[in-house]
Amino acid sequence: MNYKAVWNKYVAKGHERTIKAKKNVLLAVFLKGIGILIGFAYFPISLAYLSPDKFGIFLTLSSVIDWFSQLDVGIGNGLRNKFGEAVADGDDELAQGYVSTAYFIVGSVFSGFTLIFFAASWFLPWAEWLQAEASLNKEIAILAMLMFGAFAIRFVSSLVYQLFYAFQQTGKVEIFGTITKVLFLLLILIISYTTEESLILFGAAKTFTFAFIPMFVGFYYFSGRFKKYRPKLKLAKMIHVRSLFSLGFQFFLIRISMIIIHQTNNFLIAGFVNLEGVTHFQAAYKYLSIFLMLFVILTNQLWGANIEAYKKGDMQWMKKTMRGVTKIWIGTLLIAVLMVAFSPIFYDVWLQGKIHIPFMLSVAVALSVTITNWVNMFNIVINGTGKIWLQMVTWLGAAVMNIPVSIFFATYLGMGTVGIVLGTVVCMMPLAIISPIQVKKLLNKTDKGIWAK
Repeated sequence: MNYKAVWNKYVAKGHERTIKAKKNVLLAVFLKGIGILIGFAYFPISLAYLSPDKFGIFLTLSSVIDWFSQLDVGIGNGLRNKFGEAVADGDDELAQGYVSTAYFIVGSVFSGFTLIFFAASWFLPWAEWLQAEASLNKEIAILAMLMFGAFAIRFVSSLVYQLFYAFQQTGKVEIFGTITKVLFLLLILIISYTTEESLILFGAAKTFTFAFIPMFVGFYYFSGRFKKYRPKLKLAKMIHVRSLFSLGFQFFLIRISMIIIHQTNNFLIAGFVNLEGVTHFQAAYKYLSIFLMLFVILTNQLWGANIEAYKKGDMQWMKKTMRGVTKIWIGTLLIAVLMVAFSPIFYDVWLQGKIHIPFMLSVAVALSVTITNWVNMFNIVINGTGKIWLQMVTWLGAAVMNIPVSIFFATYLGMGTVGIVLGTVVCMMPLAIISPIQVKKLLNKTDKGIWAK
């Protein structure tokens, strides 16, 4: 069977919405694969340039800085849904109003918090918090300011990506992401061969590379294809704030909960185990989170498609898509088992014996990734319908329990880093049970009461 026949049989067949999704997912998976290879290359290069402790400091700070991504109060996700609905209704003026309001709100929030963060950073005991040498406090403070400043630029300028998601063009966002990663890898290679060990230089290379690419994309597309949606200050209105905020605030609480559950691990490991444990966890996570990236791609692509399908009452398409995604999840589960089995060999070749990753840590991370993918699979439908109240409440409950349960497993049960990861797995079990029940009710139009909020 030739290439064209395979393409026509498996990709260019089905509903127009499905064909579009397949093309973008395939492109995104290909580009994400390149990104994964870059990530694997970047890790040992970084370890060769920075000591495990300093690399642990960088990874922990990256996690802390990423917490601030939630300060848009869910406006980004609210923009994706509301912009998508406006475009589906053919109301370009309303769509531009949503874009303008989102940029104004997020830009204002990050401008204020950046100034506050810069002022406070000099007085914070960074070294003490990260269990690092006291002499590194000033260097860590400067690194934190550089990372936060670049992050603020990136987060505001990345709002343009929500338009691509709404138009179901995940592949293009992945192209921009791949370009960013390639440039970063080149910078790290240049730095590692031309300079001595420097946390500040390493942090600046990564954060500013990731900041300026989305800024360039925004300027380019708002001057061309997205010109009719270009943000304008006069179009930022309170009525749009309420519309974005009503749905966006629920997304905000969900994302805050996700941060507490998934991105506090580095900080908890640094505080209750050691900095080297952060590097161990990140190495295992980078290896075993490959399929988490796949489900992020599916979520980003199918979220917008489900908004359109639900708006038009196309429940059959949504059911068929859900069955397809479930098959993908089962496939990733089987491959994850094999990856865990061969993990000692892979780590030895990849990291060349520089650090040792405990086998049980790989098992725990694989469990965490698998249950996260299970939940994300059903969130594709729930997010597209906008009925996320029950999901929000369940995520909040999991977030409240996550830190104490993780600390209990790590310290009182003496499980260390493995215990912190298992704490996350235990706290996500209610989500793993409730999410599929709600999706079944939504797709069968039997959602009532809390299932329909």
